[in-house]
Amino acid sequence: MRHRTAGLWLVMISIAFAGCDRSAPAPVRDEAAKFEAPMEEAPLQAQRMPSAPAAIDKAAGRPAPAAAEPLEAATAARKLIRTGRVVLEVPSFTRASDEVARIAARHGGYVADSQSSRGEQGKERGTLTIRVAADRFEAAMQALKALGRLRSEGVSTQDVTKAYMDVETRLRVKRETAERLREILRTRTGKLSDVLEAEREVSRVTEEIEQLEGERRYYDQQVALSTIAVELLEPAAVVSGGALRPIRDALAEALEVASQSVGAMIVALAAALPWALGLWVLWKLLRTLRRRGPKPPKA
Repeated sequence: MRHRTAGLWLVMISIAFAGCDRSAPAPVRDEAAKFEAPMEEAPLQAQRMPSAPAAIDKAAGRPAPAAAEPLEAATAARKLIRTGRVVLEVPSFTRASDEVARIAARHGGYVADSQSSRGEQGKERGTLTIRVAADRFEAAMQALKALGRLRSEGVSTQDVTKAYMDVETRLRVKRETAERLREILRTRTGKLSDVLEAEREVSRVTEEIEQLEGERRYYDQQVALSTIAVELLEPAAVVSGGALRPIRDALAEALEVASQSVGAMIVALAAALPWALGLWVLWKLLRTLRRRGPKPPKA
């Protein structure tokens, strides 16, 4: 009996230990899940959280770098015509004009126009108009300003984006119209007068398309090449000694007054000459008549 009771207790103890072994892993798995879950969700949270520069830009009230990309794309799509002008004082007009031509060639352009004249004291001056690639405009301006002493400069920009897009829209509509008219001519038959009228309409639309294409090419050329007007002038000679300048100016004014006086005298003589000539003729006539008159009787 004792052996049976001891065996029963052994069985019950083994069952209890077996139940403890089966129930123990569950809390362990739960604790492991608590640590593994953040590890799995960490990448997702990292994707949702903004990057450090983006968070700083947002906190400072500045747009994120990605927001600037559409603005840059819109700026690149704009059609801008840029024009510049520089006035330079150079030692030699000839050497400076040759250098201007070389600068234009280095920056993808050419000399479009050149004018020069020689003024007081034999000093030469003139203006060269060059065309350079639009993306080299700033570099060309800097190279030109290094040729001499800068007197003045200016840059103007004309935005022709709207006009260019209008031309593009009109050109697309005209092409679609011409294509529909050609399709009508290919697929339909009718009176000769109707066919001739349709052909005239096609010719008219084709002419308008050519005009719009020419206008678009003009805009493309103006946008692709910027214009720079370069005025070159040689320095005028300066009289040494500032004390002599008033004397020179006084002599120049006196010479001008004397020339004006001589001119006035010539005008006065020209006005009085007919009267003097008339009086001289009248005097000669009266003298002749007195000589031919009756002689007085002799005593």
